[in-house]
Amino acid sequence: MRRLFRRLLMLGIIACGSTSSVRSWAWIEKRIASSKTAIELAPDGSATVRYELAIEVRGGPLKGLSLDGIDSDAEPLPDATITRVQGGLATSLPLPVQVRADAGHVDVAVPLRQGFRGKSFILKFAYRTLLSERGLVRHLPDGQRSELRWVGPRFDDGVDSVTLVLRTAAAALPPEALPEDSGAGENTPPNYGIVMSTLRRSRDRDELELIRAHVARDEAITWGVLLDRRLFPGAPESDQAEPADAAAARVVATLPSEGPGLALGAAPARLPWSLLAGMVYALLVALKAWRVGRASALRSCSPRAWIDWKTPYRAGAAGLSLAAATLAALSGWAPSWAALALLCAIAFAAHRAPLASAALRGPGQWQALDDSVLAPVTRPAALDGAWLDAGRAQGLLLLCAALAGTTWIAARLFQTSPYYGACLLLGASALLPLFCTGRAGEMPLDALDHSRRFLGRVQQRLRREARLVVKPLGRLAAASTELDELRLSIAPERGLPGLIGLELGLEFQERLGGFCARPALVVRTSEGSACHRALPRGLTWTRGRSSDERATLVRPKLPTVALTVALIQELLSVMQAPDAAREEPSMKKSNKSSGSGLSTAKPGTRSSPAHAT
Repeated sequence: MRRLFRRLLMLGIIACGSTSSVRSWAWIEKRIASSKTAIELAPDGSATVRYELAIEVRGGPLKGLSLDGIDSDAEPLPDATITRVQGGLATSLPLPVQVRADAGHVDVAVPLRQGFRGKSFILKFAYRTLLSERGLVRHLPDGQRSELRWVGPRFDDGVDSVTLVLRTAAAALPPEALPEDSGAGENTPPNYGIVMSTLRRSRDRDELELIRAHVARDEAITWGVLLDRRLFPGAPESDQAEPADAAAARVVATLPSEGPGLALGAAPARLPWSLLAGMVYALLVALKAWRVGRASALRSCSPRAWIDWKTPYRAGAAGLSLAAATLAALSGWAPSWAALALLCAIAFAAHRAPLASAALRGPGQWQALDDSVLAPVTRPAALDGAWLDAGRAQGLLLLCAALAGTTWIAARLFQTSPYYGACLLLGASALLPLFCTGRAGEMPLDALDHSRRFLGRVQQRLRREARLVVKPLGRLAAASTELDELRLSIAPERGLPGLIGLELGLEFQERLGGFCARPALVVRTSEGSACHRALPRGLTWTRGRSSDERATLVRPKLPTVALTVALIQELLSVMQAPDAAREEPSMKKSNKSSGSGLSTAKPGTRSSPAHAT
């Protein structure tokens, strides 16, 4: 019996689970994309508030919606509907919905058991409220104007577009939006963030439309409008006057502060945080300067900053500038002052490319060296400052982490204050001179180390050719007998008459992003020889090491090992003897597909080159 009971119970559970709707367990996300509110104001101070909300739904059907922050005395009207839309066009008939309001909270229920399926909807509902009885309509002491302050609903995820349309009877004075500075000293000033206002007037009605671009999460929207006093003929006379002291205080509060938007009262409370940010930045600038100085000493160059001050003064000035920019942003000063201070901090922290020493070499002698000279030596000393260099792995990782953290914090700030979020994103540009200037890539290269690595790879590839003689050459300084330059000597076993030699070396040039190594081939021939005549006519020849020797430079299109080897093979195919060329058809085959850009020529003929020399 127990087994039978268990089996029946299990079958019942499975049957209940299979009959239940799968979508009822689905996760549903509802977001209000835009909000449009129309207030139709009556002469007795009552109003009809009509909402038009654009709703986006993901994960399942729409069954209802909740909204907080509406008028506490709202009495819903029975004309609420919801319509499914797509691409701005309605795809269904308006469906009546049920609206319940209680103490500033509205619940909208869709009268469908399975919900209303779709992705985009337009919800319309309205209610009546008494604005005057709740003190939202106040008559100003001048006797000509009345002030309406209405607080809109709060949205859980924020809204990108909020519109308020106020409709009144035609009056002599048109409705006007209160200026943002009229709410000085209030937590939520009226009309904060309005991007556009439009006034429409006719014989029977005035209409004022206010648009705000974005509302943060759970932010209460306060709207303020000045109306003609004669729109409310039945208002009590006691509301028209204010005490003299209160009126004077209100006028003073609405006056703008001295200076271009300076909020001097908030500066002292934010001064410690600004000084802390400036101190940290000054230490980073000093650390960067010290690391750049040590790296420049290893590469025999002189570091240079954009502002040529001593490191303590430059780091202190950078820290003070960033502190001033932080204080200006946090205190609500004019944005131009914060931007100017930030630019000064970046200028004090930035470095220019270091100045390479142009010391002249003394006399020296070229000698053939052993192949071991091209073997990689012990790893050279690493340059300091890798963690503050975006050109190296550590610095790039740290910069990406700092920017990611800044972006995450700014995204959180955007929910409550878009101004502070934008200021933080702009302030992150102070990291760029620390990571993107004074890099190791801007310093001169280690000539011998690069020559060993590049020439060693070229030698390994050329040794596959059995009829080539490849030897390293080194220049020894006469004063110290130290090696100061490396080359690779390349020659065929049987070349054309007049061929003296072919040498491969590296040229170190300064470019926009730093120094680079570029391979160059030195072709040495006797003047007027068969080898001299066989080479392309467009080459530029100069005097060589002797009076009858002529030399020219030939460079590959790209500074790669593959193109350098292809260019060498193509040159050798032109400069080797005819019998040797017939014995090595494989070399000719590789020349046709090398892509080095050199035009071949038969002995005794000339052809124009297809490459730059």
